[in-house]
Amino acid sequence: MIRKPKIEINKAKNKEFFLTLKASNNKKVMTSGETYKTLQGVKNAIKATKKIIKGAIIIDNTKKN
Repeated sequence: MIRKPKIEINKAKNKEFFLTLKASNNKKVMTSGETYKTLQGVKNAIKATKKIIKGAIIIDNTKKN
C-alpha cells in the first residue's frame, strides 16, 4: 500500500482553524502559523497547498468528539 501525505485540519484553543502537513511516514512536516476564523478559510488554504502537495489526503480533526 502506497502511503500519501496528509493535510490535517485542527482547531486551536481560540476556536480558530489551522492545518498540519504530515509526510507519508506520518511525521509532522509543517504546521500553519496562521489560523483561520472559518472552516472555509482553512479549506481555501488547503486548496493552495494541494497544488504543491499532489495526492494529499485531507483529515478533518475538528469533527471528532
